[in-house]
Amino acid sequence: MVAVDIEDCGVRLQARRIGIIGAGAAGLAAARVFAEENATSNSDPLPFVITVLERNNAVGGVWRYTPSSVCHYNVPQPDSSALRQTFDERCPETGGFPTPIYDELSTNLPTDVMQFPDVPFPASTDEFPAHTEVLKYIEAYAQSKVLIHPIDLRLNTHVSNVEFHPQRSRWTCDVRDLISEHKQTLEFDAVLVCTGRVSHPYIPNVSGLNELALSRPGLVIHAKEYRRASEFQNQTVLVVGGAASATDISRQLSYTARQVHTSTADASQADADARDPRMTPEMGAGCNPSRPLCRHLRIKEFTQTHVHFVDGTSIPIPDTIIYATGYICTVPFISHVEPVNGAPKPDHQLLSDGGSNGIPNLYKFLVLAYNPLLAILGVPNKVVPFPMYEYQATYLAHLYQGHIQLPPFDQIFAHARSDLEGPHPFTMGFKQVAYMNDLINSVGDHQTRLGSVPDHWVKSWLRCVEQRKQRLGY
Repeated sequence: MVAVDIEDCGVRLQARRIGIIGAGAAGLAAARVFAEENATSNSDPLPFVITVLERNNAVGGVWRYTPSSVCHYNVPQPDSSALRQTFDERCPETGGFPTPIYDELSTNLPTDVMQFPDVPFPASTDEFPAHTEVLKYIEAYAQSKVLIHPIDLRLNTHVSNVEFHPQRSRWTCDVRDLISEHKQTLEFDAVLVCTGRVSHPYIPNVSGLNELALSRPGLVIHAKEYRRASEFQNQTVLVVGGAASATDISRQLSYTARQVHTSTADASQADADARDPRMTPEMGAGCNPSRPLCRHLRIKEFTQTHVHFVDGTSIPIPDTIIYATGYICTVPFISHVEPVNGAPKPDHQLLSDGGSNGIPNLYKFLVLAYNPLLAILGVPNKVVPFPMYEYQATYLAHLYQGHIQLPPFDQIFAHARSDLEGPHPFTMGFKQVAYMNDLINSVGDHQTRLGSVPDHWVKSWLRCVEQRKQRLGY
């Protein structure tokens, strides 16, 4: 059952068959919230029917570590048009698909900030836990809060195509079982994309990069393939990027590599680390004091012998170049989306802005403006993700119950456009607090487990930079 009621004052939706793509933290949070809405809602006799599709062989998403990290991507790979999609990248040791998790990765957020709102980490967990502890936490969350409900969880299930059919207001989802190779088409009233932002490496196009990579295979890699600093013993390494992965990888390499060079996008990053330290440690913090980083500005061009930077300096081509430049935010199994009946068709129907930043035409950074029966969780970056997922899912559950009335489509589009004004519109940072409060306030008086963002949580986030320095030394 699906209903789209368009009135002068707004749009109201009802959807029952819910398809959730991805069983990482976002997908599990969504499944939990929708299942709990079934258990607590007395206003509607028709419950949600929840199906979760996950290509991996277990839950956990990005936190599911794979010892080998063979990935297929182009160098450069500046936008979604360059993606390589036809390779089976499953890890032979675990059967899982490679994620960006490396051996010594720990969180840069303390447990009391990172956790789901009502599910604390075990008391024995380190304040800044290793990735293995985060995975155990997610697995326990799945067992205690999600899989206790009647949810159809399908592991080893590859989603190849998702398409909306406006005549029937239905989504079809083409899937393939990776074990049996059985193919089938599923139908849903609404689809929640919970596949995250870190699947498809973003490597900007720089003059000479493609020629260099072709002439020297293995010289240029993306941080998604990095696993351990010991593999770069006594090498000269150039790390490109200035965010969390770049700073952490540079710090680790400073203890094994002969020399680590870094290149960041602009002078403010290279000279002053103009980033929110609550989200990203400072570049160079915690590095080997006997081998300080050699820091450079943005790369201007590559030749076969040198890396040239925009300030006129250069270095010889190093042994390895690691691009820790983020990921392309895209949904590769959806080529375009037809509008829901009654909605205007936008000029841009692709679910990517062509680069690495985010996805356009999203109302509240969450539902597609011209087809709100599609939601994409986790698009904002520089956030504390686990709490945000539950707030986003709570909004969606009440939206698809018909409890929330959306504004008219012209206002939905105007809201989505206004969210993209200004620089770095998808970088949320501390605006996440107001964002989550807005989502929960939209639910109104309907019963929900979540309330306004607690003050103690905000205070913990504000002081986490000092906690990290005291505990980790950087």
